[in-house]
Amino acid sequence: MDFRFTAEQERFRQEVRAFLATELPADWVDYIGTPIDDTVVHREDGWQVFKDMARKLGEKGWLSMFWPKEYGGQACSHVDYLIFLEEIAHRGSPGYNAVGPKMLAPTLIDYGTEEQKERYLKPIAKGEEFWCEGFSEPGAGSDLASLQTKAIKDGNHFIINGQKTWSTFADYSDWCCLLARSEPHSKRSKGLSFFLVDLSTPGVTVRSIKNILGEPDFSEIFFEDVRVPKENLVGGENEGWQVVQTFLSYERAAIAPVAVVQSMIERLVKYIKATPERQWASSRRTLAKLAIETEIGRLIGYRVAWLQDKGMATSQDAAMSRLYSTELFKRAATAAMQLLGLYCQLDKREDIAPLYGWIEHLYLASIGATIAAGTSEIQKNVIALSGLGLPRG
Repeated sequence: MDFRFTAEQERFRQEVRAFLATELPADWVDYIGTPIDDTVVHREDGWQVFKDMARKLGEKGWLSMFWPKEYGGQACSHVDYLIFLEEIAHRGSPGYNAVGPKMLAPTLIDYGTEEQKERYLKPIAKGEEFWCEGFSEPGAGSDLASLQTKAIKDGNHFIINGQKTWSTFADYSDWCCLLARSEPHSKRSKGLSFFLVDLSTPGVTVRSIKNILGEPDFSEIFFEDVRVPKENLVGGENEGWQVVQTFLSYERAAIAPVAVVQSMIERLVKYIKATPERQWASSRRTLAKLAIETEIGRLIGYRVAWLQDKGMATSQDAAMSRLYSTELFKRAATAAMQLLGLYCQLDKREDIAPLYGWIEHLYLASIGATIAAGTSEIQKNVIALSGLGLPRG
């Protein structure tokens, strides 16, 4: 059993680091980032920086590096791809719209038609088109199977009516991956279909929702008699539940929360060394414990990637990675707030805020991290039911 990266993988990690050091804006050095891959930084040029970086990442071929070569990828391993994602998250770099390259693309490769692959994969790989999810609803979040958005067949189209919410990145997206009920009287996971919806289609309305940080990371999406061509159906009519489970398995296998914690620890250590006048004795055990937990999180994440490369990954493996990494992120952000004291409650608008106010920012962001992509409770259910074989009820 060898836990070391290959020499080629280490060279690739250094290449990504050098690229980010060169291509990110000069003032990005103090930005820590968030555990949500496709966040647009709340600054005047945030969206432009995101688009510019997406295009550059696409030119490097990194967005699609684990895809098969026949679809524009490099057929690299999932471990290689995770190295790229870890470095992106560690620097808080924009430009990575996870829904497209990481989740939708491999789902289309599994379930999509050749026409769909030809139309959608190339713009995703180039960083030219951006995607969001249309899954959660006001009454159907963690219990996704209870969704009510309708997709009624009408000749060569489906007419969609309903509402989605908590759609990350929808304000900036061109397209939406939509799960809707295509069999009107079906219940739970039966009778659902998976669609690709152009957000510029008449009848689609996107409305921003400000998160706890006061930033518009999320949106509601309203569908009123939206006509979607049947060619935009993925995986067959009424067979969307299987498609979305595949999609979500790619989403939940994550390294970003762990990478953000690692970056935060490094910043805290640097800050503590720079302020020797304060008494930091109590911080040693806390940071040592977090360093150990972070390494465990990295090993879990890379183990899932290795299992994906071997064709052995399961839903409980992805759930374990998601659960551990997001709960670690919340613990670490809370511990950082406690270590830095009352001044840590100041945000980035205050000059005297420690570490430019990013600890306060990450603490607030950590609350939602254990909800997105399925709550911690949902992840535990997946592990218990699918992994341990425990009975329901």
